[in-house]
Amino acid sequence: MNKKLVKTLAVLGISALLTSQLFVQEAYASWGAARLRDLQGTTTAQPAPSTPTSPTTPSTGSTTSATPGTPTVTTPASTPSSPAAPSPVEQGSMNAEEQLMLKLINEERSKNGLKPLAPMAKLNELARLKSIDIIKKNYFSHTSPTYGSFAKMVYDAGIRFRSVGENLAKARNAQHAFSLLMASSGHRANILNPNFTHVGLGVVPDKYGVVVTQLFIMQ
Repeated sequence: MNKKLVKTLAVLGISALLTSQLFVQEAYASWGAARLRDLQGTTTAQPAPSTPTSPTTPSTGSTTSATPGTPTVTTPASTPSSPAAPSPVEQGSMNAEEQLMLKLINEERSKNGLKPLAPMAKLNELARLKSIDIIKKNYFSHTSPTYGSFAKMVYDAGIRFRSVGENLAKARNAQHAFSLLMASSGHRANILNPNFTHVGLGVVPDKYGVVVTQLFIMQ
């Protein structure tokens, strides 16, 4: 397969924790996922629906995965209540692709009559760490072998939240990733969720293009 065709491959992942009912809803969408796994030398099987489980403590909170477009529900660990909220991050601390992603997200929210999402320094750091972890550990999932579920990762960082969501993408660049995310109803729902107030963005280059992690929270 030539390099041009390889660059067209992209993969997306989505998960959102809805605090009004305190559950996790996941769905996956993919473009060229099987071929991308072959190129990356992975043999991960397509995840199948599983029975919801209930974690007992925040440190063991987890999510369950599903086949494309099929949501599953899991009772998450309770959210932290005492840590203070991190300060918003200056856009100067973001790389160019992350700044572009933030601009695209807030332009789309504005078109839909929604308030812009404020970037958050600590959340931005977590999103970058997740993207780097995906590249280093060669996986593509909302549950990291290093940090656990995205909800646990945010909780363990001491970020106070009432709901949290995550979008994942592999694409040529940030613009391409955003287009793919907006073309998927589940990912679009996270981006246009009126309840989310802050976002963390990690756009990290890999040999196929970029790995994108979007972390959303409501405070």
